[in-house]
Parts: sequence; structure tokens; C-alpha cells
Amino acid sequence: MTRTIASRTRTELRRQARTPQRAAAWLTRTLCAALLTASLGGCAPEPDDAGREGSLVEPVARIESSEGPLWLGAPPASSPVDDDVLAAAARGVAAVRARGCGPVSNGTVFAVAPGVLVGAAHVIAGASAIEIEWSPSGAVDPSTYPAVVVGYEEGRDLALLLIDAAVPPLGIDQARVGASGVVLGYPEGGGLVASPARIEHYVSATGLWGDGTARSVYVVAADIRTGQSGAPLVDQGGNVVGVAFGTVRGPSQIGFALSRAELVGFLVSAGVDARVDTLGRTVIGARPGDLSEVPNGECGGG
Repeated sequence: MTRTIASRTRTELRRQARTPQRAAAWLTRTLCAALLTASLGGCAPEPDDAGREGSLVEPVARIESSEGPLWLGAPPASSPVDDDVLAAAARGVAAVRARGCGPVSNGTVFAVAPGVLVGAAHVIAGASAIEIEWSPSGAVDPSTYPAVVVGYEEGRDLALLLIDAAVPPLGIDQARVGASGVVLGYPEGGGLVASPARIEHYVSATGLWGDGTARSVYVVAADIRTGQSGAPLVDQGGNVVGVAFGTVRGPSQIGFALSRAELVGFLVSAGVDARVDTLGRTVIGARPGDLSEVPNGECGGG
């Protein structure tokens, strides 16, 4: 079970650059966050946290807090996801390239319905041309598909894209603090990589997006790199339990992922029939024909 502890944390984030003015690969922001930290205790779990899973690991890194440090263990040494499960999940993940704001911006997207993809808003902010690289089943080389933006929310740093290809959707589920999985993405704009990950804390954070709005976020022990913005955090069942969007500057292997609650909330705001039913299952009813093109912000936004 988990206990909620109010605290205020300050650390620096890196996010993928979108303009020449954004240093190198990631946009660095300061996380001045009010945190509700998931930890062991006797109280009920957070609404989007099914409780703690697995045994505690030795702490090796921390985020400084006004009420003391938040400690994290090292990421798993290898992928905890079965090879067949990982291969099936990988079919629903693709690379995104955005042009029009200086250097090409690289990121990762995943399908929530056939041809309907979720990614990070800051990757495509202001872009005049967005392409998805995806390998259909049995194809050796990826094909390139132009993408239309049908959902965009700078506040959550999420975007919804539509392409003319039946990319198979991934399931979406809630996560457990302490659970292991992988961040499945395209670091540095290269090939698909499954980065071992462990969910260390479930927090409610403000200050990440500059609007003072609280968002539910997982603090993850994982090596999240440039190009993995928008990558799904996949559990051992092959389900998406979070969306990667940033990491702490330096070699600390601390990353951040939006929770299922944020993902479902975004989909609803984009006009998708998305909900969590009475049994806790995520139900997505996206119909491409019901989605319309929307603006995708400005260069330097997101």
C-alpha cells in the first residue's frame, strides 16, 4: 500500500529541443513541484496506482526536496518484459520526425487505435511537416507516412496524430509503484530501444509546464534519452502505463512519465471516447473519421 506525503521538490529537467535556441537535444526546465509522493504506508493507494509491487531496491540516486530527498534505485539491469510480449508491443510504436522549426525534431509515438497515435507535444510544436516512420508487419524497412495533428495540449505535453496506416494499438493500464517495465522508444533518432525501467514514485507535480497546474506523474528509474519523448512506458503485460516526457539532467538515470489518468484525460479533451470502466479497464473508442485537424502550437512552444 502507499502513503501520501506532501512535499516540494526542485530539480532540473531535460526535454527534447525543438529550435536552434534550445540547447542540443533536450529542453532544460526547472521542476519546482509540489509532490504527493507514493511510498510504503498504511493508507489507501493513489487513484491511478494499484499499490506497490516487488521488493524495495537499494537507493542510488535522489531528487532534493524541501522535506528531504526522494530516493530512487538503479534501473533494472535488463528488460523484465518477455521477448514475445515486447515484440508485440513494438509493432504499435513508431518514430516521429518534425520539420519546420530548425533542426529535425525526433520523438516516439504509439497507437491507441489503428492509425491514431499519441506523442509528445513539444516534439511537433510549430512543425510544418510531420512524418511517421513505421514498419508494417513483415516489412524489413520502415515506411514513411505524413501525419495530421488531431489533438494538441501544451499543458499536458501530449499530441494526437493521425496517419493512413493501421498501426496496431497498445492496451492501456494503471501502474504499480515498484513495478518494472521498459520505455520503448527511438533514442537519438535511431533504432527502437527497450530501456529497462522501474516506477519509483507516483506524484502530483506542479511547475513542470509553467502553468501551475498539477499533473499526475511517475518518477522512473530509467535511461530516457533524446528521441524517447512520447515513448510508452510498457509494463510486463505489454500495456502502456505511462508516457515518457523528460529526465533529470546528468547521469542519474531518473526520468518522468505522465500517468494513465493524464493520458486518458488528454484523449477525452481531443474528442476521443476514452474512459476507465468500473472494473478499472481502459476503454478507447477512437474513430479516425470523427477526428479533425487542429493547430500544433508555435516553434518554441509546448
